[in-house]
Amino acid sequence: MPDCFLPDYNNSRVITNCTEFRIDIPTSVDNRVFTYSQYKKNFTAKVLIGITPGGFISLRSDVAGGRKSDSQLIIESGLMDSLEDGDIVLADKGFPEIRTVIDASGKKVQLVVPPFLEKKSEFSSEETQQTYSVARVRIHVERIMQRLRTYHILHKIPQHLFHCINDILHICCILVNLKLPIISDKKILKMREENYFITDENCSLSI
Repeated sequence: MPDCFLPDYNNSRVITNCTEFRIDIPTSVDNRVFTYSQYKKNFTAKVLIGITPGGFISLRSDVAGGRKSDSQLIIESGLMDSLEDGDIVLADKGFPEIRTVIDASGKKVQLVVPPFLEKKSEFSSEETQQTYSVARVRIHVERIMQRLRTYHILHKIPQHLFHCINDILHICCILVNLKLPIISDKKILKMREENYFITDENCSLSI
């Protein structure tokens, strides 16, 4: 467990977030409705990514159309079946229904999300500190997403590759895991010396 997760999040199991990638405009009207993202104002494919506190991708949902909500993706991903009592899940504000799902499962899992501003004009000092505390550890999933976006094939997925889009995402996730970890410690530095990881310079995927 990296030091930045201690002591408040020492039982963290996974950090989750969704990301979207542009795709060609689908030919059928039904698929256009399914893949249009109001958030991106474009046609996209959406995927849920979960990482370990150490910064490795441990969960990837099936790719869905950009219209699907983040909560739907995390429910369909099977994550809830893998969680155990005492686990902490670090998520974003886009997963409001997950608390209900966790409660219904009967598992003693803690969901940690940044506080909501709701009808208030500003956060209290405690809420501001909590926001900073959560963001400090959740930032690592954003860094992993950034690594995924470096692969040119994900800049805009062409229509003739729609049938293998899950395989494409899977390979990209594997390549991200083979890179140098985003959090460094003595063990990782030793692995770097032994050339267990690949670098951006000798790893690319473009079609």
